[in-house]
Amino acid sequence: MIGSELRFRLPGRWFSVDLSTETAATASIAAIARDAVGPTDDRATERATVRRRLHEAVAAGAAGDIRALMLAHEITPGTPLPVTLLVFEPSDLRMSPAVGTEPRTVLGVLTEALARLDPEAHASSVEVSGPGVPALRTHRVEDAGPDEDVHGTRRLSADYWVPVPETKQLLVVRLATPLGDIENLMLSLFDGFIAAAFFAAPQPSPLRQALLR
Repeated sequence: MIGSELRFRLPGRWFSVDLSTETAATASIAAIARDAVGPTDDRATERATVRRRLHEAVAAGAAGDIRALMLAHEITPGTPLPVTLLVFEPSDLRMSPAVGTEPRTVLGVLTEALARLDPEAHASSVEVSGPGVPALRTHRVEDAGPDEDVHGTRRLSADYWVPVPETKQLLVVRLATPLGDIENLMLSLFDGFIAAAFFAAPQPSPLRQALLR
């Protein structure tokens, strides 16, 4: 279990999915779709799209230890910007003991592995750094589904491989949007989210806080 949490400084209005149980996640996703889109009958298709996108994001993280799932409604007031953010720990990815724990060394080994195992992903890889965590970004753009062409014709998905401090573990932050037609602009925005992220000690649960009083 990772001893520190990856936290974000995210602008605008975001919703967080309750991942405590499958039932809680389903109820949370339904509530988010209603709050983000609105409850009226004429928005039913958009609510269904939001629900489907969030359920797909949960399924995408099921192979690893999914840690967080969020949906952006808008980044600036009055300007809808559909983005999903998923954080998970790939269960099949562990670095060799010889690698060490320096974050950029870990990213260097990952880059070499991608060049051998996934040349296409390696071709799109970019190191992202800033005041927050270092990360390696890979991304892809695919044709959007027919229910997403209200936003654009292509879907962008960017994976950020983030080394956990003082460990050989990696987290993956997946940012996705149906606004792949403005790929460079969205990647720049996503890079800013990651560059401002940081690790901190886990926040105690309400029960633990009560016991420590």
